[in-house]
Amino acid sequence: MITGFSNGTDAFPDIACAEGSPGVVPSQFLFALAVPRHYVVPNTQQWNFTIQRELPKQWVLELGYVGSHAIHLRETRTNVQAQLATSDHHLTVQTTDGPVEITASTVANGPARSTLQGVNGYSGMQLFANDAYAHYHSFQATVSRRWGAGYFQGAYTFSRSTDATSSGNTALNTAFNDESDLRFSRGLSDYDRKHRLTVSYRYELPFFSNASGLKRTLLGDWAISGITIFQSGTPFSVTDSAAGTAYLGPGLASATLGAQLADGGSIGAGLSSGDIHQRIDGYLNAANFTKAPFADQTLGCDEDPAQAGCTTAFGNLGRNIYRGPFQQNWDFSLIKNFKLTEGQSLRFTADFFNIWNHVNFANPAFNDVENPGAFGKIFGTVGTPRLIQFQLRYAF
Repeated sequence: MITGFSNGTDAFPDIACAEGSPGVVPSQFLFALAVPRHYVVPNTQQWNFTIQRELPKQWVLELGYVGSHAIHLRETRTNVQAQLATSDHHLTVQTTDGPVEITASTVANGPARSTLQGVNGYSGMQLFANDAYAHYHSFQATVSRRWGAGYFQGAYTFSRSTDATSSGNTALNTAFNDESDLRFSRGLSDYDRKHRLTVSYRYELPFFSNASGLKRTLLGDWAISGITIFQSGTPFSVTDSAAGTAYLGPGLASATLGAQLADGGSIGAGLSSGDIHQRIDGYLNAANFTKAPFADQTLGCDEDPAQAGCTTAFGNLGRNIYRGPFQQNWDFSLIKNFKLTEGQSLRFTADFFNIWNHVNFANPAFNDVENPGAFGKIFGTVGTPRLIQFQLRYAF
């Protein structure tokens, strides 16, 4: 039962304690944690169907479908999110002084609008739930060949990984937008790669294989190997850190609140086009997005956002709707074998990681519409610059 709540817009209610207890607990200081009564251990199912075909000249082709399904994964959210009260839709709550009608959704009356009066996201309510899930589906193709002098393998994967959250973080809520229903959090996994092509090889060079003496020692018995990867970038969201204040309070879930499409905007128009080097300062089209709308449009908050009751709704953009820049990496090794005696050998290797010193750009670092100065800009890279490593191994 709520006490000390005289009006429905601008007063923090207190929660009356049980009879005989020390007194009243101010709801703004109440922090609560909850776990399901029946906590189920995460479960994963995996399946695949593969066809292998031998081709002429020792080539082998494999085609297959690989999938997985995981349930009862960890996620953190509030399960007593505040209900919306507007000038058109009043909300009645029971207090020690009788029923009180709430006519606006303010930050101050957030705990009173909770489905569990006095306890909600405004006051730190967190549910350590186990109802998250993940799905993975992929088409995989591999072509390979092995022979005496080496091998070659090319592997391509076309896949889609979706989940309700890619994090089991217990310190912050992981659900996206409306936390009353996990379906609003469904989106591409943070680690999803739509396309991925990997080429690996090793080849013993035939030059001077029949030579002898110093010529064989210096110019013979060389080999090359390497791994080359081409892959799609990882997904990311466009957010509004000031969204959802009518339901969750300000700033409590800033990284998991979607922004709003601008009038006439579309998902497809959100990305800029052209060479990635020309898009660093504008990977996203800022004009395509706007802030989340106010929760009660009848209050005229667009004209006067400072007035009481001007809290925000959720934006209409979901989780991980965009994908970062395409990435590639080339690793290469040059190998020289020295045969010393029947039981002794020496191997020299020069490894070149990212041999072409190719720059792979990271996702835009700040995609919050409340930060227009840095919005949609790329400030960093992923991977490492060219790195050269030398090895010398003696075997006996």
